[in-house]
Amino acid sequence: MTWEKDAEELLDELVKPIPIFARPMARMGIERKIKEVATDTITVDAVVRGYLLASSGSMRERAIKLLEAKKIDMSPYEELLAELK
Repeated sequence: MTWEKDAEELLDELVKPIPIFARPMARMGIERKIKEVATDTITVDAVVRGYLLASSGSMRERAIKLLEAKKIDMSPYEELLAELK
């Protein structure tokens, strides 16, 4: 699978708030979810979907706030978020 540059940069930004000692494991889990939803190319959309799927209950609200702070329009993900509740 190939990564779009914007997608890889977004993932780098999303894992920055995770404590350094936990970051590699968290990144692996997030990447696993991203690859489950991606097709041939990993896009920003796949990163957002994978990130939301990898975020557990209480962390999901924090994930949404971080995505919104990155100027990601969350409206395309409303159905996914409803399923995750």
